[in-house]
Amino acid sequence: MNEIYKNLEHSIKHLETLHGLFVAEENFVEDEKKDYQLYKENSEKFFQVITELGIETQLYGQNDRQMILADVIEYIFLGRGYYSIKTKEDKQKFTKSILYFVNLLMCYESMTISSNIRNKYLTQLKSNIPQIEDEELFQDLLNFQGSVGLKKDESDADKNLNDYFDTLLPKTAGGLWHELIVFVFLLRSDVGYIIPLLLNQRLLGLNGNLVPPDFLIISSDKRIYGVEVGRKKEIQSGTFSLKTAIPTASIDTENSRSSDRCPICKKWIPFCDFVINNYSNFDLKIERNEVRCLEKCTLFSKEDINKGLCPYTKYSRKPASTLEYTNHKYATGLHYHYQCVLNTVDPAIKGKIIAADDKIALKTHYPYYAGLDDLMKKK
Repeated sequence: MNEIYKNLEHSIKHLETLHGLFVAEENFVEDEKKDYQLYKENSEKFFQVITELGIETQLYGQNDRQMILADVIEYIFLGRGYYSIKTKEDKQKFTKSILYFVNLLMCYESMTISSNIRNKYLTQLKSNIPQIEDEELFQDLLNFQGSVGLKKDESDADKNLNDYFDTLLPKTAGGLWHELIVFVFLLRSDVGYIIPLLLNQRLLGLNGNLVPPDFLIISSDKRIYGVEVGRKKEIQSGTFSLKTAIPTASIDTENSRSSDRCPICKKWIPFCDFVINNYSNFDLKIERNEVRCLEKCTLFSKEDINKGLCPYTKYSRKPASTLEYTNHKYATGLHYHYQCVLNTVDPAIKGKIIAADDKIALKTHYPYYAGLDDLMKKK
């Protein structure tokens, strides 16, 4: 990722160089002074207007910073990244890149429970962006040693510190990665031509504004549909549909297995290579969302999976009175890191779980979102 961010930085430096040349009077010889003066006057007026609009705070600032950081990433993938995608093979590689990047986003959120990583991140931030240290809660967060940014009943921090922590990462708790995964989900589902509006979250008209959904789809039968990522936006989607006559569906992220946070370690469980490789192979038909690792995995042996050598394997089991290896506190039906379960249960239970060869409990998942089933049937 450093190379990508460096190239983005080079684009900014290029524009700074261009602007810097024209605002320095010494760069102009006498018969070019008029060009300098024109640029200077227009530059000053331009800056005055954008200051009144507050545009500069939309590029970096504490307010909505998590949205700004997410926008930059979406610009890389869904703005400029678009131009690198020409063939079916390119689309498959693009899908693979999205899923690996989602894993990176999940890794970033390890600092919710790791004060060590979090403090190093904050220390580096204030070194790179000195003004950030002046923000009201920065020092409080730097000194804080508990968990932060989790759900209310799981976080050690109060609401203010949780909210401030959220501003330091791009759309935490899956906000960004669901938007990215939904794009490749729509692409792989072949629902039509996809128009991402993640960077255009307000449509302007002379006499009003309209908030669009996250995506528009032009289907094979030449109809247009809106797709909103996540629930609780029914009023917004309804208003858009009423004003445009474009039907809009919300897709479910809350019950999606595209992201599970392990209840033991509180870290997200990322996608494994088996899932990423298969999901980015558009010639492979995926019959079901759930992958039973002991039956399907080709990257680890069954013995190694049972021993917990794969860091991506999930464990989800409900207790059964006739199955002794399910009689433990993690047989709840929730999704855990399998490694976390093995590392936490009593040694005797651990041995029984490993020996059970439990094809039902050890699993992972392909990305899938409910809410578009009818549209997908029309393709």
